[in-house]
Formats: sequence, structure tokens, C-alpha cells
Amino acid sequence: PELPAPAQVSGEALPVRVSGQKLDALLGRSGELRVAMLRLEGHAESLEALRDDVTSLRGTVRGTRSETTLRRVELELARVARVLAQDRRALFQSSTGLDDEVRRSRMLPFEEGCTGLERAARDVAHGLGRRVRMEVHGGGLDLDRSLLQSLREPLLHLVRNAVAHGLEAPEERVRHGKPEEGRVVLSARLRGSRVEVAVEDDGRGLDLEALRERARARGMEAPEDDADAARLVFLPGLSTATKVTAVSGRGVGLDVVRAQVEALRGSVEVAFKAGQGTRFTLDVPLTLSTLRVLLVSAGGQTLALASEGVDRLLRLAPSDVREVEGRMSWVTPDALVPLASLAGVLDLPAGPPKARPSAVVLSAGTAQAALVVDEVIAEQEVLVRSLGSRVKRARHVAAAAVLPDGRMALLLNPASLVRAAGGRPSAHFFPTPKEQAARRRVVLADDSPTTRMLEQSILEGAGYDVVACADGAEAWERLQAGGADAMVMDVEMPRMDGFQVTEAVRTSPRFGRVPVVLVTSREKPEDKARGLQAGASAYIVKSAFDPTSLLETLRRLL
Repeated sequence: PELPAPAQVSGEALPVRVSGQKLDALLGRSGELRVAMLRLEGHAESLEALRDDVTSLRGTVRGTRSETTLRRVELELARVARVLAQDRRALFQSSTGLDDEVRRSRMLPFEEGCTGLERAARDVAHGLGRRVRMEVHGGGLDLDRSLLQSLREPLLHLVRNAVAHGLEAPEERVRHGKPEEGRVVLSARLRGSRVEVAVEDDGRGLDLEALRERARARGMEAPEDDADAARLVFLPGLSTATKVTAVSGRGVGLDVVRAQVEALRGSVEVAFKAGQGTRFTLDVPLTLSTLRVLLVSAGGQTLALASEGVDRLLRLAPSDVREVEGRMSWVTPDALVPLASLAGVLDLPAGPPKARPSAVVLSAGTAQAALVVDEVIAEQEVLVRSLGSRVKRARHVAAAAVLPDGRMALLLNPASLVRAAGGRPSAHFFPTPKEQAARRRVVLADDSPTTRMLEQSILEGAGYDVVACADGAEAWERLQAGGADAMVMDVEMPRMDGFQVTEAVRTSPRFGRVPVVLVTSREKPEDKARGLQAGASAYIVKSAFDPTSLLETLRRLL
């Protein structure tokens, strides 16, 4: 018989099967595009700053032929800035849209990541003569494919652990008024930019006394606090099983779970009720490819911390710190938070003590720690890259972050840092009075080599760290690059004179409070008035120059 005509295909597109590797590569390219967009944003800000510099410079040459040229440059910079801003907006919309579409194409429901776990639970239960029913809550929640793939091994460990360690034998459950069949529940829910995955059973709960005994047998301190004692289950080699089986007794499993979750920039916590059950909660980021980070410097390195793990930033004072049992703590109204140096935790060279050091307060689950850093640099979005197959485990490091300028920074593991900070011995965070004077940084500028060398010798002899410059423009550049506690300058210098540098310092949001001492041969009252009007903190005439006067002036200003 004649075959019927094929049915008309509706306007809906047919599904296409695409390999996960191709989607991973596409997501990587999308992330690189976002980083390029961020780099373009930085160029736009630099252009605006350059335009502002030209505007201020035009005011100093008003009435000369140079003013016309600078006005033309200023207008051209304004035009380029407008075009760049339009291109940046268009690129931002395109890159954001592409990133969203790529991520949407990679999403899978949570229940797909749980495939096979029910059978694993049944197999363990059958081998131990138990009965189990597994439930999945939030199975329709869409999560990134790579995240589900990375969570599979930890979830398998936790499900097998729940059946082997948590659930009781049927007769014991009946004695305690429970149904013969045990229950294991996997659940997932979104919490902002994080995903909370839980594995919960209705078994006996944790045996804290057994955990404490095993810890003492290994020469470890057994915590009195129940919550701290419960975390002993994550230590390698510690098991409460009375005999070794295929699924328990070796003391491996939960420490692997913690390591795998922390490699995802996440944390794992445990809670229980005696006789009612145990709950393991995994907190992991929603995406593994891009991340907003806080960049800090420590030990000469630029390092990245996930912003979601940073509670707050501090400027520490001696009154904020207390030494308790040989360890330093940051004092809060509610608790004592462990305090350590980030450079010390990472075994990097320690920076010089500061009068008000910066510290970053990190949180991992319910635990906190404050880490002193050399400098807080910026907060920005970065592309996250794996350390590669050759680097299996790097202490305190989770991944590498690609910065907008193309440089790389190590992305640190907050949970690992928090644990390490709690066990660090006392450290020296604040300078002694002698160290405080010796560490002051002074930018010195004079176009006369003889005068410059003389003043540098005087300042270094008093313990100052001196940056010597040949003119005002170099002094302004060195100030912007490395900062300073004070500036000592001549007035008559090429490129930028002392008055111009002083005005630039005073109009700078970052350096506006830096003391500026002008040391000059110009001794007319109107010259001194102009210097003070420009914002100089002190005006010293070279004809009456006295080393003691210069040092006393600096001491008073600082």
C-alpha cells in the first residue's frame, strides 16, 4: 500500500546531542570573552583618568598656545571615551547573553546527578542485612553539568556511609519505635549564588564518645564541644567501625569527601540528633568557571579569595587583638576569632609589621578566621582554571584565577585557610616604636644630585625608607606606584615642579592626606604663600636648612 505522507514538522527545533567536552570548551571561551570585557572596562577608566589629567594640565597653561593644543586633545579624548563606552556596553550585553545561553545549555536536573545512588544504597543495605528507601528532594533543580559530575563521588561516599554507619539493623529499629526500613534523603536547594546539597538519614546519629576515644588513641586532643567533636569524622584514618568491611572500618571516605568538596571551593558540615539521624550538608558554588574574587597581596604574591567566603575587611588596632593560650585572636563582642598571617599560613616571606594592618575575615560553614594581609588590592570577576592533572593536591589552593590583565593568581581554599589559622602560634603583627619609625616610606625629589644625596643620607640615617627621584614627575609616578608616608621635594624641578606635584597630591582621592614638605631656595614670602596655598604641609628654605629641623618636621607630621 501507498505510504502516508510524512507529518509536517512544527516550528519547534529538533533536539541535538552535543558532547560535554564541546560545551566545556564553549564555556571556557565565553569566560575568556567576559575577562576581555572586564579588561576593556579598565581601559575605559584609564582613558577617563587621562582626560581628567589633561583638563587639569590645561588649567596650568591657560592663556598660552599650549592651551589650544590641550583643548583639542581633551575633545578627542572625550570623543574616544564616548565611543569606547558604547562599544563596552554592546560587548557587555553580547558577552552576558552568550554566557547565559551557554550555561543554560549545560544545565541538568539534580535528579540526573543522583542516578545510580539508589542502587548503591540498596547494595550496601543488602550486604549488611538492612532495608533502605532513598528519596530525592529538589530533583528538578537545574545545576551545571560539571558541578553535578564533581559532586557524584562525594554523594556516593555519603550515601554508602549513611547506610553503613547511620542506619540500624531492622530489629534494632523496631525496638526504638522506628519502621524496619531506613530512610536516606538527598536534597538540593539554591541559596543565592550557592547550592546546598544535603544527605540525611534517620539512623542512630553519631557516637561522640567513640569518636573522642579514637581521637585520644591517636594522640589527638578530644574536643569537649559536641559540634567540634562531630567534625572529627572528617579526619583521615579515624573510624568508629568495629570491623573492617567493604564499605567501612578503614577510616577513609569522609576525609575524601571534605577534600573533594573543598576542591570545588565549597565546605561540608555535619549535624545530628542522637537516635534520630545525621545530616551532612555540602555548600558549593553555583558555577565553577567564573567567580568574583577579592585580590590581596601577601609575601610578595597576588592571591585571590572567593568574595562569597569573605565576611568583612578589617583595619586592626592593638586593642582588637588578644593572645589566648599562645594563639592570637581577633576580639569581637560575641567571640574570639582565630587570627593569623596569610603569609605565615602559606609559608611565604612575612611583610613588615604595620601600625594598622589589613585583615580579611573568612568563613567556612560555621567556622571563622581573620587573616592579616599586606594589602587589599581589588574585587573583580575572574576566569577560574584548574591547576591541571599534574597537580593533584596543592595545600590551601583550589584553582588558578585568570585576571583581567591576563596575569594569573592562585585561588585559595577558604575552608583550608580557616582550619590552618586556628592552629598557628602567636605572630608579631604590630611594629615596635623603633620599627614604626624605621619603616616610614619617604619619596624624595630634587633635581640636584648633591642635594638629593645629602637629604637621602639624613633621612636614611634617621631610619626612613627613602625613594629618591630626579624630578617632580618621577616622584608623582613613584607615589602612585608604591605609595608613601610623606614626600620631601624641591620646588624648581623639570617636567613637574614642587607646586604642581603638591597640587596633584592634594587633589588625589588616594594620596590627599600624605604630608608634603617643600625644601627650596625660593625664600620670598609670595613663594611660601604659593606653596602653602598649593597644599604643602611645611615649607623649609635651604638657606636656613637644618637636618634636625627637617627630621623634627617629619616626626611631627607623621
